[in-house]
Amino acid sequence: MDQAAEHSTTSAQPEGLLPPPDSLEDGPESAPAQGVGRPLFWAVSALAGALAALCVWLALRCAALDGQGRYARQLAGELDAQRTGLEQAQAQLSAAQAQLKRLEGELDQARSTIGLLEEYSIAAPDGTTPEYTRLYPDFYAPEWTGETVSGGKVCCLTFDDGPSPNTGRVLEILERYGVKATFFVVGEGKTGQADQERMRAVAAAGHTLAMHSWTHDYKKVYASVEAFLDEFSALYQWIYEVTGVYPQLYRFPGGSINGYDRGVYQEIIAEMTRRGFVYFDWNASAQDATPRPRPAWDIAADCLKGIGRELVVVLAHDSAARGTTVDALPAVIEGYQGAGYTFSALHPGVEPVTFGYPQTR
Repeated sequence: MDQAAEHSTTSAQPEGLLPPPDSLEDGPESAPAQGVGRPLFWAVSALAGALAALCVWLALRCAALDGQGRYARQLAGELDAQRTGLEQAQAQLSAAQAQLKRLEGELDQARSTIGLLEEYSIAAPDGTTPEYTRLYPDFYAPEWTGETVSGGKVCCLTFDDGPSPNTGRVLEILERYGVKATFFVVGEGKTGQADQERMRAVAAAGHTLAMHSWTHDYKKVYASVEAFLDEFSALYQWIYEVTGVYPQLYRFPGGSINGYDRGVYQEIIAEMTRRGFVYFDWNASAQDATPRPRPAWDIAADCLKGIGRELVVVLAHDSAARGTTVDALPAVIEGYQGAGYTFSALHPGVEPVTFGYPQTR
């Protein structure tokens, strides 16, 4: 009966609830391994996927960073190119500004010349010009191509009436102080070998040689415009023959306005300006054109009265009788240097210093 019951119980279990045959053969120890393996598999799979995703992300990130690096290098190159271009543009701007300043200076000078010619025109009302404009076709100033001097504290030392036995002493002092000056020379009585050597020494030292008439005889020089041209044309050619230098500057004996030239100075200025020459008067003087030599300290004190002006043109004389003028020269130079002045020789680029014209009625 027990057997029948057991058989009955076994037969009553549904077929779908029976364990698989493989499970029965493996035994009871195989069940736990089956339960642990699946989660571990999914965990490893997930980790592998995450690692793959990380690798992909890192690859993309590296590619992005590499692209950004190339872009940064490209930007740096463009920045360097722009910086170089900016520096070149700034250099071009500076050069253009310098050229503009030079052109403005030339324009101002041209306007001044035009104004002077209009005020002191040599043409007659019918437009005809005097015969003297056709005299001395070789008597024209060479073109000036140097710098202009305007503004600032500048002193220009000038010496009239040389060369003389004192010229060498003057040159020695100027060289000692590193100063350039201007020598307005005359011709008559200066044609000897010694004076020619002095003129060549002036030119060789880099000073300016300028004209002060051939004779320095006021009555002859100012007898007419033609007489003035006779004097200065002869001196012009003589300076060139001795030194190889064509002068560009001149100074009226006695200054541009004096008791001898009132009837002709306007025409002289117009004609000499037309020929390209520039004249200079002065605004400080050694006051050394005296019958007896003045003491050196008095001469120096008068020369230094120009301190306070921006551009000072000092008149002094280079002649055998002016030894005290040479003695005063170191004090004059040191005085202007102590007041903050630099020194320059005169040339067409220096702002003209001229006497004011008297009012006419």
